[in-house]
Parts: sequence; structure tokens; C-alpha cells
Amino acid sequence: MTGKRPPWLSTRLASYYFAVFALVGVVMPYWPVWLQSRGLGPVEIGLVLSVGRWISIGTTPVIAQIADRSGERKRLVVLLLAGVAAGYALYLFADGFWQILAVAMVVAIFNSAVNPVGDSLTMLNASRGYTDYGRVRLWGSVSFIFTSFLGGVLLGWWGEDAILWAILALAVFSVSVGCFLPDTRAETVRQGRRGVVWRLALHPVMLLFILAMSFNAGSHAVLYAFGTLNWRDAGISEQVIGLLWAEGVVAEIILFAFGARLIDRFGLMPLMALAALAGVLRWTLLAASTDLAVLVVAQALHALTFGAAHLAAMSFVSRAAPVGMSATAQSFYNALAMGAAIAIAVPLSGVAYAAFGAQAYLLMTVMSALAGVCIWGLSRRWNGRRLELPP
Repeated sequence: MTGKRPPWLSTRLASYYFAVFALVGVVMPYWPVWLQSRGLGPVEIGLVLSVGRWISIGTTPVIAQIADRSGERKRLVVLLLAGVAAGYALYLFADGFWQILAVAMVVAIFNSAVNPVGDSLTMLNASRGYTDYGRVRLWGSVSFIFTSFLGGVLLGWWGEDAILWAILALAVFSVSVGCFLPDTRAETVRQGRRGVVWRLALHPVMLLFILAMSFNAGSHAVLYAFGTLNWRDAGISEQVIGLLWAEGVVAEIILFAFGARLIDRFGLMPLMALAALAGVLRWTLLAASTDLAVLVVAQALHALTFGAAHLAAMSFVSRAAPVGMSATAQSFYNALAMGAAIAIAVPLSGVAYAAFGAQAYLLMTVMSALAGVCIWGLSRRWNGRRLELPP
């Protein structure tokens, strides 16, 4: 542990996650509903939801390089959050698919790097022994529960227009909370060698990690894009839908609370493998039935398909990233695994959902199985130490 622990560190980080994921709690389950209310069909919704992921492939590593070269995190996060708020305000003036798509691209430029830079700041403090990532990150899951449930209530009371106004209010709230983040600086290393970023990206261990996390993240595409629509078509009320989204995150919170102990006891690779196995079960169940009892079981598995995978990924990046490249390695996870993979999976899910309805979840089952294969390969190649880049 180096330096002095900033005052109220965990509280400030937890507040940041609370604010940012309060916004996500409305966007993830209800943004497709707003898009549908503007006349967009399943394929168009899939394209709008995926365009930001494609943009993140280019913007996130560039912004992460700025963070690594400067060692700064806080001001960058606040600037990005302000851009997100301004971008969503543009939707007030967007009319039709092409204008909505253009605004989605603007929002994505800022939104793509919020998570990797923010997570890098938290993991920086966690690596110095100042905080526990899982225990501050779980407050983001807590806020997701509240806003995903309240979003369903707002939708039932005031209709689709309330979704955008709720997003705008929460975006402004996240900017104000971001101003109280700790200004913890990272160690910087001059990256004078040309192509060092590509050498990290193409390292065999990093490639296997990205592939595994890409298949795992992409397997959530049908749920994220069309879960709410599918459940509404099955006659499930908005309030119950909100509770189903909240239930998945309650399980996630429990896992985050004990995440560090799980990693210490079982290790990263078994936790990743468990996430892939749970995905095979979860997506098969959702393809088979919209019975409420089945949905309750499937949503509880979110603790593993997302929570366990994410905790293991954060720990992998913290342990494997070369010195001075933590934000860059984090950006690969977000831009490629959480960005490109979902950018590919969401449009495919739109086509599959339009053709087969809930049976599109079987495609997600296959992706979880492929994640498991990649995790097996990663477990055989990584020695648990920081990666050494070839000259």
C-alpha cells in the first residue's frame, strides 16, 4: 500500500457507482421501449443500440491512453459524464430513425469510456488496499434496482415519454456526483515503443481473455435489447417486469458483497467458468418459457452470468495489465468484450428475435458455451502474473 488513503474514499466511489448505474437502470430495460414508441422496429432498435458499441472500439482505447499517459482519472470521468448528459438532451429534437441513430453516435463518444476510466480509478485504489471493488460497485447494482423498478412505474403512469425525461435527470445527477470522486493519480510509464498498445491487444493471453468475455457479454444481447418487449408481449405487467430486472440485480449485489472472498477461495478461472455454465442454463430457460416461475429462476442466474464474470474480469485486468497500462487494458475489456461483441450480437439478436421470437435466446446459449471453451484455453495459457510484452 502506497501513499495516504483519501478521506471518505469508499463512500465517494460508492456514490459514483450509485449515480451512474441509476442511469443504466432506466436505459437498459426501457430505452428500447422509448425507441419503439418512436416508430422503430426490432432491426432498427438493434442497430441504434449497437452503434455505440462500434464507436467504443475506436474511442475507448484512445481515451484510456490519455488516462494512462496523464495518470489522471477524475476530471476525465466528469467530462465524459457531462458529454453523456448533453448527448441525451439532443434526443428531444431527434425525429425518425436516422436522426435518432446520429444522436446515439454522439452519446456513444462520451459514454463508451465512462466505465473503463471509472473502474480503473476504483481498481487503482483497490490495488493499494484502500477499498474493495465489489463492495463499492454493489451500490451501482442497488441503484439499478430502484430505478429499473421505478422506471416501470413511470412507464405505467405517464407512458414512453417519461423514459427520456428520467434519463436526462439522472444524467445530470451523475455529473454532479462525479465531481466528488477522489483525485487518485495512477503511476505513469513512458510508452515510447511504437505499437505497444497493439502488442498488448494481440498478446495470446489477452486475446483469449477478450474472446471469453466477448462471448459472455454478447450472450446477454437478446435479454438487454428485447427482454422487456418479450415479457410485455407475454402479458406481464410493467411493474412485474421492473421487479424481474431488480431481482437479477439483487442476486448480483449478494455476489459482489462476497466477490473478493470467492476469488480468493476459488480463483479467477473457476469463477469465469461458472459464469459460462450459468449462461447455458439461463438462456435455455428463457427460450423455453415465459412462465413467471421460470423467469424468476433465470433472473437469479444474473448473479453468475454477469456478476461473477465481471468481478473475475476486473481482477484479471488488475493482475495481468503491464505497469502503467491499467486503463488501456480496461478499455480493451470495455471496448471489445462489452463493446464490439454486443455491437455484433445485438443486431443479430434483432434479426433472430424478429424471425423466431424468444427462441432467439438459443443463440445466446451457444455463445455462453463458446465462452466456456475460451475460458478453458485461458486457464492453460495464463500464469497469474503481469503480462510481458514482446519487443
